[in-house]
Amino acid sequence: MTGSEIDACSRIFRGRVFSGRGEGSFYVSIYAKNIRRKLGFTPYPGTLNIKLLNSVEEFNSCVDMLPKIVIEPPRIPGEKLARVVAYKLYINGRPVYAVRPEITIYKGDVVEVISDKYLRKELRLKDGDLVYITLSRQSLE
Repeated sequence: MTGSEIDACSRIFRGRVFSGRGEGSFYVSIYAKNIRRKLGFTPYPGTLNIKLLNSVEEFNSCVDMLPKIVIEPPRIPGEKLARVVAYKLYINGRPVYAVRPEITIYKGDVVEVISDKYLRKELRLKDGDLVYITLSRQSLE
């Protein structure tokens, strides 16, 4: 990646917090051991869902340049689970990981975020709140 590509993606995107269907807690819980192995922390059992407000294509293009951390699915008999790709981001200045499951109900305008903390409480967020997603040199290195 060139310096100009990094600089083009060193920016802040805006999004709004929203409640999902409640499936994040189930999936994060069953992937927790593999997440801990790959990311170095035990995740809070759930995701913070953010709907991008602008520059969706640019955001996804920049995310595609981030280092990818592949989290393999746990082996559960009778379950068809997929890999999850994680990317380091910053939400309101706090380091977190965006997760993109290979199988998802969401389109490219939704960012699902995990952390070792309950982010809604930690960042004092509720549905409809505006958040800032930062892609920076630190997340691209």
